[in-house]
Amino acid sequence: MPAIKPVNKYTSNEFHEWQRENLPSHFVIQDIDTWVVCVSDSRQNYEPICIIELKRSSIKPEHWKPFPEDKPNYLALKKLCERAKIPMVIIYFKKGEPITDESILAIFQVKDVRESESTDDWIKFHKKLIKAGELKENFPNSLLDP
Repeated sequence: MPAIKPVNKYTSNEFHEWQRENLPSHFVIQDIDTWVVCVSDSRQNYEPICIIELKRSSIKPEHWKPFPEDKPNYLALKKLCERAKIPMVIIYFKKGEPITDESILAIFQVKDVRESESTDDWIKFHKKLIKAGELKENFPNSLLDP
């Protein structure tokens, strides 16, 4: 069973404060940052193609990788993606810097998340570095293509 991550020091909104005070602490409470949909014709249904988890910190995108402390959240999100039969993607950017077309982002195509006790092999992914402008120009293929 994965270790429980310490509670974040700060909340992001009023609902987050309420749920922290009122819902059981053993639940994984997680926001979904982005749900990418493709619409080829406005008369047709929206078709989800992936779920994106956005991550940021002061680490350069070239060096960042998912933290084992976040494993319960990744496990829950990966299970949701598996049930929906859509890929899970992480987009990482450096905190505190404006994102321009030249900004480097890290795209992680998550292949597997394991409940392993090991901190080395708990998540399998394909990582690629991409400029924000390239992500924009080739969206959504730039998320899904290796």
